[in-house]
Amino acid sequence: MSPRRTILRELSRVQGNGFTRPTSINGFAKKPAQYQAAVNALLQERLINGTKDDDGRLAISLNEHRIADVKRELRPWFARPVTWVAAFALIAIGLAAGVML
Repeated sequence: MSPRRTILRELSRVQGNGFTRPTSINGFAKKPAQYQAAVNALLQERLINGTKDDDGRLAISLNEHRIADVKRELRPWFARPVTWVAAFALIAIGLAAGVML
């Protein structure tokens, strides 16, 4: 799973419990550069909020106004409309090719 999805999934799991440090997210210790880049991208897109905790370190949480966008991003591949359109298009092409033979 990508660092971006891991961060969003972890924040949605602890949603409502306040802020959490990015370093407490599973996988951050193994690939800190990738996770930090993902946190920065999510902050820039305003999907997450960032603040400083009592120790002066970064703490993040989901942006309550963008929950629908977060849920959309966390959908599995088979629940995406593009997947279904592509599948139906392939079936239609296959049926059309079968009729032409």
